[in-house]
Amino acid sequence: MSKKLKHPKEIVATALNISIDQLNEDSAYGKTPNWDSLNHVAIINDLETNFEIQIPDSEIENYLTMRAIIELYEKINKHSTGYNKE
Repeated sequence: MSKKLKHPKEIVATALNISIDQLNEDSAYGKTPNWDSLNHVAIINDLETNFEIQIPDSEIENYLTMRAIIELYEKINKHSTGYNKE
């Protein structure tokens, strides 16, 4: 991974078409403006593209909170993720 990763708040805010200021670690699917099932798929796709990973379908539900997405970002930055590179 040679490129600098976007911060997950930037990715999620863009997918939801909201301000980064509207997001915090407690932001979550169904609680945050525009974070519905359709936009959750967009978030997952954007995470996969920006982080250069593939999230298995069986694990998509693990990333329904901003906190979980930030934890994923931190793992990737440490190069200790178990996900397959694309």
